[in-house]
Amino acid sequence: MSAAIAKLVAMSEGHGLKGELNKWSKADVWTFAEPMPEDVRLAGTAEPAVDYYEQMPGPHFAGDVGFIDGEAKTAISFIWNK
Repeated sequence: MSAAIAKLVAMSEGHGLKGELNKWSKADVWTFAEPMPEDVRLAGTAEPAVDYYEQMPGPHFAGDVGFIDGEAKTAISFIWNK
């Protein structure tokens, strides 16, 4: 597991959010059914080991935002909130 993603997961859980670890084909992804807290966004943006991503909503997809550690193949995802 990525230390950077583990830190973001712990921060999210500190807000009372409940995450679920899912094993996807390209990465293990911690998914949260809530919007990303601002301090998690700031911490992730400052972390050089992870990259920010956005997937806009579509007709059959609610959209999500998050961070991925490509080297560790671990990510954190939150619902789209724009």
